[in-house]
Amino acid sequence: MIKNYFKIAWRNALRQKQFSILNIIGLSIGICTCFIIGLYVHSELTYDTFHEKGDRIYRINQPDIWGDWGEQVSSTGPNVAVALREDAPEFEEVTRLLNRGSQVLRVLDGTESNVYNEDFYYAAEDNFFDVFSFPWIKGNKATALSEPMSMILSEEKAKTYFGDQNPIGKTVEVKDWEGHWQTYTVKGIIENVPYKSHFQFDVLVSLSSFSEQMKRDGWKWIWTAFGTYGLVKEGTDITALTNKIQAIPPKWAPPTTERIFNQTFEEFTKGYSWKLELQPLREVYRSGAPNFHTFGPTGNPMYVKIFGAIGILVLVLSSINFMNLSTARSSKRAKEIGVRKVLGSQKTALIKQFILESTLFVFLGTLIALLLVQLFLGVFNTVANTKLELSSYLGNPLFLVIIGVFILVLGIVSGSYPAFYLSAFRPAETLKSKISSKFKGKGIRNALVIFQFTISIALVICTFFVQKQLKYASSLDIGFDRDHILQIHNIEQLGFDTESLKTKLQSNPAFDKVGKSFGLPPDIWSGDRYKNIGGNSDVVQLRNVRTEEDYLDLLGVEFIAGRNFDISARPNDKYKVVLNEEAVKALGWGTRDAYENESPVGKILALASGNEDEFEVIGVVKNFNFNSIRQEIGPLVIIHHQNDKVWDYGAGLSYYSMRLHSESFKNSADVQEIITSVQEEIAQIDPSFPFEYSFMDQDFENTFVAEQQMGLVLNIFTVMALIIACLGLFGLSAFTAEQRVKELGIRKVLGAKMSELVILFTSEFAKLIMISILIAIPIAYFLVDDWLTNFAYRTSIDLWVFVLAAFIALIISILTVSFQALKSALVNPIESLRTE
Repeated sequence: MIKNYFKIAWRNALRQKQFSILNIIGLSIGICTCFIIGLYVHSELTYDTFHEKGDRIYRINQPDIWGDWGEQVSSTGPNVAVALREDAPEFEEVTRLLNRGSQVLRVLDGTESNVYNEDFYYAAEDNFFDVFSFPWIKGNKATALSEPMSMILSEEKAKTYFGDQNPIGKTVEVKDWEGHWQTYTVKGIIENVPYKSHFQFDVLVSLSSFSEQMKRDGWKWIWTAFGTYGLVKEGTDITALTNKIQAIPPKWAPPTTERIFNQTFEEFTKGYSWKLELQPLREVYRSGAPNFHTFGPTGNPMYVKIFGAIGILVLVLSSINFMNLSTARSSKRAKEIGVRKVLGSQKTALIKQFILESTLFVFLGTLIALLLVQLFLGVFNTVANTKLELSSYLGNPLFLVIIGVFILVLGIVSGSYPAFYLSAFRPAETLKSKISSKFKGKGIRNALVIFQFTISIALVICTFFVQKQLKYASSLDIGFDRDHILQIHNIEQLGFDTESLKTKLQSNPAFDKVGKSFGLPPDIWSGDRYKNIGGNSDVVQLRNVRTEEDYLDLLGVEFIAGRNFDISARPNDKYKVVLNEEAVKALGWGTRDAYENESPVGKILALASGNEDEFEVIGVVKNFNFNSIRQEIGPLVIIHHQNDKVWDYGAGLSYYSMRLHSESFKNSADVQEIITSVQEEIAQIDPSFPFEYSFMDQDFENTFVAEQQMGLVLNIFTVMALIIACLGLFGLSAFTAEQRVKELGIRKVLGAKMSELVILFTSEFAKLIMISILIAIPIAYFLVDDWLTNFAYRTSIDLWVFVLAAFIALIISILTVSFQALKSALVNPIESLRTE
């Protein structure tokens, strides 16, 4: 019997090739899309699952004490780990990780030395590998980080530095910010960190190597540069432990608030709660919150939800196509069903037949889909910046079982309605050819077509708005000209005095202006606590950046009150500050309208810490975006880089920025020549300098990389959804044309014009698309409006976008149907009416 089922299924597929091909193509595209999205979602949800004790590892988060206290951040002070060890015995281990930033390394090879620049360079405690299970290749992981000046390399870096030699016991030199070379001994080699890890590192050194710094600053709870992780004992009640550790900040942080900010802990946290959070390791990446940390990538759960929903919807669209086409061609099989029933076939046997046919179609579609996945996965990885591999899954028995279950479930679900519908035909009616006149199921088919195009049109509208927002963000006025600004990184590696380099850069005719800064838009995150003198005593949190006067000239920010620094004429300007409008407002000195009556220029600003040094305000600049345009412009204080009264004087990452002269370049080759000339100038000063550069406009664009990737992926899946919907519409129009060929022939004989026949034929489908448009518009509006809330500066939701998207969908659908309409209208009436 089963063999007979296969024969019938195969003969029916061959007999109706057009429907079979449309079904296979539709299912293949839908299943391919579903598989690719499934691989992506699985990858996003399985970060950090390779650690043996991962279910007991928690990251400790705390409030953003330098910004929005209501937002948790993943960086804590060094003393948090010490406090947890002493006050929370529920932790089996507590370990710390410190990002040391970009470092210059030197490996001596005889008389030669090779210099490398490493970005993923961290310091870790000696118990780091007691908590995390990174695969070990060489060395003793129990003692590798126990001694100062110890270093662990990834397999890739070990090969880069030492080739095929055994690196254990060899030395690597690291350049500190004072220009001295510190010697580290390689104690271990680990496998390259898996890409599905929320922290990525190539070089790991022992935290004890910085014992002097730890003795000096380790007690400071405001040195929020450490990642703190705890391994809890088995059976620990996490809720109870979370409640318990809330007593730690009030107990341990007061020395910091009192010695640094001259405030009690209660005064420092007034109106806020210093709450410690235990975040499960396996939630760190996929939760997307805190959405910023310094050790590696962070996921975005919104994209997982969006793409997951799209994957399911596209699969549903494919299944709808199958059901629609199967029921539409039911009249072709009506006599077959009638004969089989007369000959004794039971309804259950017919249902099994149709379910089997459906499952076979899904099986073939799945095989083709797997080939398509393998073919297009590389493109998807490039577009979405992922590293998905199908081969690693095909070798997993569980995945193959899931594929088998998927085929069965989808085959049964997509074939159930056609199976029950077709098997319900009555033999007497089918054998008398009455089924055509009493043909049922049209209403359901129309509803499914409306559903298909509602989803497709909504996706088209959402895609348009994603692109519109990206274009809006790119063209937004950020308060200064960000174009043609070349930025050289790692200037701190040249020491504090870099005037000789600046002189050389200024002499280059390619540059209009040159300026130094200790931060770059859109990544100015440093901040401190300030208060105004002579006004209210409220402490306010302000972002700050250290620059020289030439940097503000280079940006071209607009002064709306006062002036810029002028160190050459007024040496004491180094102890004065420039504010933006938001900072003036935050300090209680009014808005721009009030400057004429009471100018903030000449007022005194004081640090709310240490000796509470006072700085006179000499200028106010118009608000400009110093962070991503995701955020509203916040309060900013601009400090001269020679101000030795600020805590980070002479330290921190520094940069030289140069505005390119508009006539100095005509193409990318000219720009590259300018960059090379700068590199050669710096190499003459220090050959080991790690030359890195960027352009400011690209840095702003890069803040929307995730949205750009999402937009590209959304474009692809939207096109797939449209193709699937149009395939279904094409099949239904072909069936309708076949059913109405005699009607169209009679109308043609009676004098109907071809244009009238085409309009008559397409109008029925056009009505369905119009209904879909009316339903899709409010759905798309809700989704777009919700997505745009993630941006401080958002594009308008214009009616013309909805109209354009609806028009495109309508034209595509009409063109799809018109092919069959023209084909039917062109049929000679003699051919269609010869049997009448």
